[in-house]
Amino acid sequence: MVSTLSISKNALRLAGRMLILLFLPAIAHATDLQLYGTLDGGYRYHAGKTQGHFTHPDTGQSTPFSIRSQSSSIGSSLKNDSKIGLRGSHEIGGGNRIFFELEEEVDIATGHRNRDRGVRVIGIGG
Repeated sequence: MVSTLSISKNALRLAGRMLILLFLPAIAHATDLQLYGTLDGGYRYHAGKTQGHFTHPDTGQSTPFSIRSQSSSIGSSLKNDSKIGLRGSHEIGGGNRIFFELEEEVDIATGHRNRDRGVRVIGIGG
């Protein structure tokens, strides 16, 4: 069975722009850059059974029933969050560095990112 990982076009564009912006200054100074992430996903299967009694409104007779259900899907973040991130720093002189960390939670089943969950840190320090 062949499976593919779909990543949204916006996420790829954003990653590409970040890489371009980070590599341009690297010509003059050393840049520390790290791409990291965790992809957690798998196959989900659920089987269930619902039982009960149906009472006919006209006769008042009770009839037992049983309904079986099954569902399966590709799931993301089954045990841990699936995330992708980019962190790095750039020396700006005088013993100071610019540092950043950009991280997004992603759904590997759909390729969508969760805009509400992620890390965005940008700062200057020694």
